[in-house]
Amino acid sequence: MNITPVNEASPLITLDDAIFESVVNDLVKQGFSIKPNRLPVAVVDALLTCQRSMKDSEYQKAGIGRATQFQQKDDIRSDEISWITGSTVEGQIWLSWCDALKTYINRSLFMGLFSFESHFACYDVGAFYKRHLDAFKEQRVLKNQTNRVLSLVAYLNEDWKEGDGGELVLYQNNEDTKGLKIEPTRGTFVVFLSEEFPHEVLTSNRERHSVAGWFRVNGSINAQIDPPI
Repeated sequence: MNITPVNEASPLITLDDAIFESVVNDLVKQGFSIKPNRLPVAVVDALLTCQRSMKDSEYQKAGIGRATQFQQKDDIRSDEISWITGSTVEGQIWLSWCDALKTYINRSLFMGLFSFESHFACYDVGAFYKRHLDAFKEQRVLKNQTNRVLSLVAYLNEDWKEGDGGELVLYQNNEDTKGLKIEPTRGTFVVFLSEEFPHEVLTSNRERHSVAGWFRVNGSINAQIDPPI
């Protein structure tokens, strides 16, 4: 375990290598890792502080696709999002922890993770996100582009109870119809290979808050560094 500052003006956060090592072992064994209540308290508190201070106007309606292929599909997803840029100390704490996780995974698995993008997600009562993949391997091969290769989701919900809905369902493959349900309880985080595991968010019966993020490897086209967003 080690303690590291985010920057000179920010508090210290504790980085527990045992948690990172457990994530790595899970990824090697099964391609995903579920860690109930293992996100460091300082990171959870920072995210909650930031999320609770945000105005409704800082959220935007979520969509599917990127760049020119972006479109809003209410029948597929109905959450709202706000990108985390690191402009606040709280955002820097979260991004610092994610960067430490990236470094540990790269050192252990040589995945070449390069950039990271992340946003808050708010699911109002009745909101959902239908089954999908975060990235498509075929698209990466055909278009010579780098996809999101590793997904990360963390949850910020206090006292989540059975019947509140909003579970993440992680499917083993396209043929899996049962899946594995994960309750979106405070401090729980999930990491999984973006191209391998279809997943969905079931309809939420109360307001639900989470943070989603994706690691990508670097792809260079015409000497231009592949941007994170």
